[in-house]
Amino acid sequence: MINALKIINMFAEWGGLPYRKEQKMDGFERRKEQSKEDIRKAAWELFSQFGVDRVSIADIARKAGVSQATIYNNFGGKDAIVREFVTGAVEHLISRVEEVLAPSLPYHEKMAVFLQLIAEIMSSGQPSTAERTMFASSMDVQNDPHISKIRAAAREKMTGLMLNLVNEGRQQGQVSTTTSDAALVIYFGAFMDIFSHPELQLRFFQYPGILKDLGALMMFGLKGEH
Repeated sequence: MINALKIINMFAEWGGLPYRKEQKMDGFERRKEQSKEDIRKAAWELFSQFGVDRVSIADIARKAGVSQATIYNNFGGKDAIVREFVTGAVEHLISRVEEVLAPSLPYHEKMAVFLQLIAEIMSSGQPSTAERTMFASSMDVQNDPHISKIRAAAREKMTGLMLNLVNEGRQQGQVSTTTSDAALVIYFGAFMDIFSHPELQLRFFQYPGILKDLGALMMFGLKGEH
């Protein structure tokens, strides 16, 4: 006797039952996408809590409730998950900076709010909050070509936001109009590099007031506030 299920499957393969085949594939794709989303969520939480370097594929699999093979099948490895995490993290940081700079406030107030945001990110009690990925990560992560492009694009966006803020300060008579944008781009790049230096990051945790002093230097220079 021929198995009825076998006949149905044969028809499906030949195209005799396209609706059943499509419905089966839809269910498979939904389960696959849900599994990938569970993995992403687990990885994001672990990366944010412990840092990218201290989290393994086994850790992600355990938290997501899947096998390590499932992660490799869906993403190819940890590197791809890290890239997605870094992309989302820097986008979130840019969004937060745009949000704090959006209100119509005087230049000095906006700059103070911006610096306060950076201080909160850098002085977080967690080893590696999502936003800190923009500033701090291992050399392996920083040297990844794909991640380097993501971070470079984010730095360019951040520099653009800072230049817009400085232009507001110029219009309000709070910032010198003689300093070129080219010099400011170099200055802001150097300022952001400060936060990616491991030794200086340790000082931020030990002496949170350093961030305030650096902010004062950015706004008022060595002469100090008038």
